[in-house]
Amino acid sequence: MQEKKIENRKPAGTKKFTIGLAGAGLIARDHAITLCRLRAVKELLVFDANVSRASALAEAMQARLALTTQELVEASDIVWICTPPFARTEIIREACRQGKAVMCEKPLGLTPRQCREIESMVRKAGIPFFMGQSGRYSTYFIKMKELVDAGAIGAPVHLWATRMGWLDPKTSPPWRLDNGLSGGCVVELGVHEIDFIRWVGGDWQRVCAVGSGSILAPGKYQDTIVATGVLGSGATAHLNLSWASPRYLWQRGVEGIEGSLFFDDVDLTVRLLRPGKKPVIFKTGDWLDRKTGENFALRDQAKEVLQAFARGCPPKVTLEDGLQAARTANAMFRSALSGRSVSLK
Repeated sequence: MQEKKIENRKPAGTKKFTIGLAGAGLIARDHAITLCRLRAVKELLVFDANVSRASALAEAMQARLALTTQELVEASDIVWICTPPFARTEIIREACRQGKAVMCEKPLGLTPRQCREIESMVRKAGIPFFMGQSGRYSTYFIKMKELVDAGAIGAPVHLWATRMGWLDPKTSPPWRLDNGLSGGCVVELGVHEIDFIRWVGGDWQRVCAVGSGSILAPGKYQDTIVATGVLGSGATAHLNLSWASPRYLWQRGVEGIEGSLFFDDVDLTVRLLRPGKKPVIFKTGDWLDRKTGENFALRDQAKEVLQAFARGCPPKVTLEDGLQAARTANAMFRSALSGRSVSLK
């Protein structure tokens, strides 16, 4: 595929930073497409355990190649972690050792133990830490949050999310189809939905889930899960996830005492529905810049991270947010295996 020409958006006089991108896979490329265009980025470095893959991405993005994590961290103002989740701890450890800021893609970790280790290192080092939950920057989910906060549907009583699609075993990286490396579909994918529900409805208190793994990698990978839970507000929640469905489907909803909100990826709109009233439809726009290939949510997230870092402001999405999302996802994964509900209190 021919790479798009990179436009210069870096006028003189802007405070700029060197970004060290750890990882050169699919999501790392999405981040790189934006980072190499932002005016606050002075230079982009790329590191990956697969040197040829890192070299190819660095060349495509007009970035510099780093051959070791130490080299990457030492040369960076912010370490931008987009590796698979099982490979993040040592990079974060090195960033903490050198006192460098971190932006970490979701999920924070695969297990509660890994998350606690990362939390301990970050808090002890006192480094700025930004959590990559890009759903918080999607215009349609921001609109849903705004409408709930404005009282448009009254107090939420039930929140739900459905996300289904096909993860092709022939082209997927092997780690994604291994529970021990990805955490199953609920950890690797579901943290987006889990975080949205917590953001709008409050902390998860208890979860119960059932799952299956008979299609993509039988016996190795939990490719489908259905989970229910109770939130701190007293609202209930429901999650339906699958990477084993040939039909793509992505929907979210919030049911309140006076109405409901509904998002559907088919038309990228948010609908406000209330008894006896006409639906109000909010057109929230596309998710992709068709000219540059940038994901708008990733772009807005990157801008916010760089602005917060420059000003010394707290992050919009915190380490605690990452901890809670990963912890809840892991609890759902364990519940599906054991057949028992799991408390998160």
